[in-house]
Amino acid sequence: MATGPVDNWLNIDTFGAIYPFVGSEVLLAIVGYAFWIVWHIIQMKKEDAEFQKDIENIKQQGGPGKVLEDESRREIEDQVGQ
Repeated sequence: MATGPVDNWLNIDTFGAIYPFVGSEVLLAIVGYAFWIVWHIIQMKKEDAEFQKDIENIKQQGGPGKVLEDESRREIEDQVGQ
């Protein structure tokens, strides 16, 4: 019973590649690299938007100094409360 183009495995040195899509390696590599680059661009845009939201949130709370003071105050309250 043959499951591919090879019927006899006795002279294995006479035939070449037997995996699917032979000859399309370059195309698949290009598609893979393109997908990788597009994914990185989309990811950077999403992270930039999230970062901008964080910056706006910090500005609404009174700036980085105020946010850090509030965080340290909460940390001390948590430690004292335990």
